[in-house]
Amino acid sequence: MLRLLIADDHELTREGLRSVFEREPDLQVVGEAATAEDAVARALAGGVDVAVLDIRFGQAMTGLEAARAIVRGSNVRVLMLTLHDTPEYVRTAMSAGATGFVLKDAGRSELLHAVRTVGEGRTAVPPDLIRRALEPTAGPREDDLARLTPREREVLTCIADGLTNKEIGRALGIGPGTVKVHVERVIAKLGVTDRTQAAVLQTRAQR
Repeated sequence: MLRLLIADDHELTREGLRSVFEREPDLQVVGEAATAEDAVARALAGGVDVAVLDIRFGQAMTGLEAARAIVRGSNVRVLMLTLHDTPEYVRTAMSAGATGFVLKDAGRSELLHAVRTVGEGRTAVPPDLIRRALEPTAGPREDDLARLTPREREVLTCIADGLTNKEIGRALGIGPGTVKVHVERVIAKLGVTDRTQAAVLQTRAQR
């Protein structure tokens, strides 16, 4: 029996996932979490084999940060859920320790296959996507900054200035959820693992 933790800040998404998993005799949903922080706490408490994590959350901690904390502190394997199928997101998720990556609009069979594959200790990422994600790179470069949108550049500048998400929202006149989306996209596009590395890249480019 594979014991699952579902972590997503949307109740309907959690209910939908639970409905899919509970129909399978070899899968058992042992917990749900509406925040990344709660997901980490529940995973580290034990009794979980696979954490199914959303990349985005509306609170302070992101799904990627939660994945990193779960993998670092336990034997729980992580499957990331996302709406984005870019290689950057896959690279960032894998660097955080996730071994599975599935789109939220994936079919039922694809989702179940990914959960079982991750539960067996194997990697579950669509072949074409993992091929692109694993192409050799020289790491984050200053040229990568050119890939950011104007708004993402503004967010990155704020990050480099040491602003929190709340302070970035006030400075740019946008909501906290929107700030979080931009921060995650900046981190993914730059191929870094956290906002600190993104800030270093921005600072280096300004010299």
